[in-house]
Amino acid sequence: MTTRHSRVRNSGRRPGPAVADVAGELRRLTPRDRWLCELLHEHQVLATEHVAALAFDTVHTARNRLNLLGHRHVLARFRDCVRPGSQAWRWTLGWVGASYIAARDGKPNPRLGSVADRINRLSASPRLAHLLGVNGLFVDLAAHARNSAHAALSVWWSERTCHAHTADLAHPDGHGVWTEHGRTIGFWLEYDTGSEPAHRVVAKLDGYTRLRRASGQPHAVLFHLQTARQEQSLHARLAAHPAVTGGELLVATASSERGGHPAGRIWRPAGHSGRLR
Repeated sequence: MTTRHSRVRNSGRRPGPAVADVAGELRRLTPRDRWLCELLHEHQVLATEHVAALAFDTVHTARNRLNLLGHRHVLARFRDCVRPGSQAWRWTLGWVGASYIAARDGKPNPRLGSVADRINRLSASPRLAHLLGVNGLFVDLAAHARNSAHAALSVWWSERTCHAHTADLAHPDGHGVWTEHGRTIGFWLEYDTGSEPAHRVVAKLDGYTRLRRASGQPHAVLFHLQTARQEQSLHARLAAHPAVTGGELLVATASSERGGHPAGRIWRPAGHSGRLR
């Protein structure tokens, strides 16, 4: 079990080379490597299993490539000490990967110390589990679409990109556009870990109502909870919100405890007893 006092384990290497031939490293990056750098720039951190599900045929193949990119400082990895067993490595941009993003965007090369500081802050962040939960849900959708001829996740925004579009009207944890069997739905995701009281979570609908009116986009608002009890309590409150009773917002809930794949029939629309895809 991971605790606040778990020691962070790293790969045992320096956070980056003293002198690096960045141009030489960039020439060695495959299109998939560059795509992975761009994905981690947008979403900050992914576990080994996430990367495997998104872009590789097996976890073993993904692990080998990730380790190679880590050795070349394109990526960096960290994990907590856990007993018994071991925690999956978490991957983020290393110094060379961050240099690639800077070159792509026409920005100055990042300082080695700044990249190391960012990695350390991320590994110790109290929001790391929340971030991995959000990313994990989108990875599940993307992996499902990767193996289906009838599904696609055409948009996947991070919290940062969401805020650039929603300003202070709403603060979603992520945004996606999902298509399956010819039907498309855009959605905002609220991934709740139980750290906020229910009344504060319900109050978020006020912001989504304002966003709906300002943007004209009829995106659904999906609340993902941890336990079935939390979901039931929140569901009753959401169903009574004026934006739901008036039909202005489509709101649905799901929970980790109930299980099921996010592309499956796990979402319960507010005010209804059944669950939909």
